[in-house]
Amino acid sequence: ASSARRSGGKARGEGGEGGQPEGKSRASNKLVVRNVPFEASKNELKELFSAFGVLKTLRVPKKFDGSHRGFAFVEFVSKAEAAKAMEALQSTHLYGRKLVLGYAKKEESVEAMRAKLQSQQGGGSKRRKAADGDDATGLEEDDPEALLDFSL
Repeated sequence: ASSARRSGGKARGEGGEGGQPEGKSRASNKLVVRNVPFEASKNELKELFSAFGVLKTLRVPKKFDGSHRGFAFVEFVSKAEAAKAMEALQSTHLYGRKLVLGYAKKEESVEAMRAKLQSQQGGGSKRRKAADGDDATGLEEDDPEALLDFSL
């Protein structure tokens, strides 16, 4: 019985350490690039990744002040091109920072993220209602025209 436990533990240990084979099985044509230096421009990232294949999209999310948030999504035309970039750039440093690459999850599209956020907020305005019946914007509920200015 104890040997069965050991082999069970070993199998679990191998599965836990085997994150890389799992990542390869999740291979997609879209990569997430983390630890992108703030000095790097979108054009520099485009130049770096286009060496490995045809880019379908390159998205660099930005903060409100206009600077980027330190990560990017790179989508290639094919999975093979993404895998080639992933393998080649795994230990690449850009402006002194090591790029951390991974396969992006399918639900990391903008539309899916918005839907997920809305479902987590549960409508949002119901939670923000003040005791006097006004919502957090300070506008009356029955004035839908005024709320249009605040929609995303």
